[in-house]
Amino acid sequence: MVIYRLPEGKSIIIPSSHCPYCQTPLKWYHNIPVISYVFLKGKCAFCGHKISSKYPLVEFLTAILILLTYYKFSPFISWKAFVWALSFVLFLIPIAFIDFEKKIIPDSLSLGLLFLGWLFALIKLNPLFDFKHSVISGLSGIGLLFLINELYYLVSHRDGMGMGDFKLMGAIGAYLGYESFYSVILSASVIGIAVFFCYFLYGKLFKKDIKTPEELMKWEIPFGPFLCLGALLYLYDFFRFVPFN
Repeated sequence: MVIYRLPEGKSIIIPSSHCPYCQTPLKWYHNIPVISYVFLKGKCAFCGHKISSKYPLVEFLTAILILLTYYKFSPFISWKAFVWALSFVLFLIPIAFIDFEKKIIPDSLSLGLLFLGWLFALIKLNPLFDFKHSVISGLSGIGLLFLINELYYLVSHRDGMGMGDFKLMGAIGAYLGYESFYSVILSASVIGIAVFFCYFLYGKLFKKDIKTPEELMKWEIPFGPFLCLGALLYLYDFFRFVPFN
């Protein structure tokens, strides 16, 4: 719902869940994650219009990430670390999908995550560092991507990233610290390049209507989803070990 409504400037509270095609309010049993989609056979219970597979995908992904967060930051060991990590994860999911689809990152999500990261550090719910470190890291994240973009602009004479990416990197810094920057940016870049070339090879192998290499070099690829993935890899220690106490 957040992914669908927020870019459109719609409230995520009012009206309640409804079919975007026939506008009929949904019953509670139409909103059971994944299960409702399966039983409804991917169609609206009222008008029969096809429901986007994005909905069960997001629901399934969210469930997996919540389980990973529970496993990594068990609330029975440290409820503070669990709440801190879960809030970070639940913001990254809509950020990644919205940027992938719309090529924008709403300020309400990027700046909201940034200030929430500072708040967690201020009230001592960040298990990694204190408020001062969080503020410095948040501002450093914004500045780092701004600097990278300026260097890219000097070479190519066009922007490589948008302001949304700067703010997102600031939010990542506020949560994970500037120590995470190298790992997050490196993994995001490597995955992004891999996806880029896989897309190109897919078009070549299956003779799909795909851009030429020259056009692909100018293709606007959202970097936000890859930054989110890099941050999650770092958070769960899949790319670099980070001791969480």
